[in-house]
Amino acid sequence: MATARMIAVYLLAVVTGTVLVSIANTHVVLQALVRAGASIPTAVRLDAIRQDLAGFAPTLFVLILVGFAVAFPIAGLLGRLLGRGWRRLGFTLAGGAAIAAIMLGITAFYGQVLDATITPVASSRDLPGLLTLCLGGAAAGFLFASLKPPAHAASRR
Repeated sequence: MATARMIAVYLLAVVTGTVLVSIANTHVVLQALVRAGASIPTAVRLDAIRQDLAGFAPTLFVLILVGFAVAFPIAGLLGRLLGRGWRRLGFTLAGGAAIAAIMLGITAFYGQVLDATITPVASSRDLPGLLTLCLGGAAAGFLFASLKPPAHAASRR
């Protein structure tokens, strides 16, 4: 039962991260357009979010699924080494770091392997945009840490 709960909590964190990062991506891009002088009504913003959730989120889901699968065990190990008080902070930072690694990895892949000069996820082009995306991963990491049973509780069963 503990394994099923762990998988459910993990998938909830991945879905949460996917939705939050996708919405953050849309927001950053739309805000850049607003700064350039565009007027973007609420209906257009909501439609853009819907389109990004339909088009960008499925690929993002797979990337976050893999990214969290690497980041969360490392956070768990560090949490055990540093003490229980570091657990939530560690998973929160791991979620944000996973998103940063994913976005930087995508850009590096396009540049090095595909020899492209574009930034495929435009919102990650500058540091404020990248950090905005990372907030979605950090929130998902915090959620994971909050819902995941402590390691010692699972080992007693």
